[in-house]
Amino acid sequence: MISLYPTFYHTFQCKANNCRHTCCQKWTIDIDEDTAAKYNALPTQLGKDLRNFITIDDEGAHFIFSDEQPTCPLLQEDGLCRVVLELGEEGLCETCHMHPRFYKYIEDLELCGVGLSCEESVEKLLSSKGDQVQFTIEDDEGEFGADERPLLENIFELLALDIDPELCQLELNQSISYCQGLIDLYAKTEPIDIEWTQQLGHLKATLANATVNNTTDLLQTTNRDKDIFNKVYQYILYRQIDMLAEYSLNALVQYAFDATLFISLVARELGNLPEQIRRWSEQIEYDEDNVGFLFDAYEKSNYDI
Repeated sequence: MISLYPTFYHTFQCKANNCRHTCCQKWTIDIDEDTAAKYNALPTQLGKDLRNFITIDDEGAHFIFSDEQPTCPLLQEDGLCRVVLELGEEGLCETCHMHPRFYKYIEDLELCGVGLSCEESVEKLLSSKGDQVQFTIEDDEGEFGADERPLLENIFELLALDIDPELCQLELNQSISYCQGLIDLYAKTEPIDIEWTQQLGHLKATLANATVNNTTDLLQTTNRDKDIFNKVYQYILYRQIDMLAEYSLNALVQYAFDATLFISLVARELGNLPEQIRRWSEQIEYDEDNVGFLFDAYEKSNYDI
């Protein structure tokens, strides 16, 4: 087994109550059977509260948040988790314990990382050195040295995919009409909240005005900070590289390209690039239905790479 990690992976640590955007909200969190059994047998007030908060259906046990209860009821006002405070991190269900880490397996490769819906993950990515995402590599046979720093194109090589290295480099040079089509496509995804829908409407109005007044300015500003956006693009490619089992390379490239283009557009309008990356991830890549919808659309579009 060969394991790959972005170089910042092993320095990741949850910011807990210092995080401005808790991950303990908006999601449906599946609870593994062992943890559900532990919670069911817990003879304390915490155990009683857990049993009251958990929803059980044919698919298992879950924490389900709603508009009426948008955050986890176990999250205290100070931003700390009652489960962690009373039981330690080992008391968390697997989903809560692992988030935002992810592990994907392709043949003999293990691709590891942290999802960008987490503000700490975004900060780690943006502060990483260089204009490309670098990785560390570990293997059982000792074939690779500890000081090796593969790039994204090297990961494709390990997967025996002969691709043009230029596909791993971002060039944001699309027309206004292309950007408008992107907003229309994103508007068909399932929104995570009303703010997302309003944001798309604002961007659509801005782009409609830009076709008349400031086309050149808009395209120039979306090309700023090229090195940073290149790393964002590469990391999004890496995050979904396992989709090549079902979809074409064309679809994967367009998914990552459009994601980075969208992030650059909304960052131009609203500022705060790290937050716009986090919001995109929360809305798109953490909703499997939205990811599948976009890949299906790109697979049908005959996108020319």
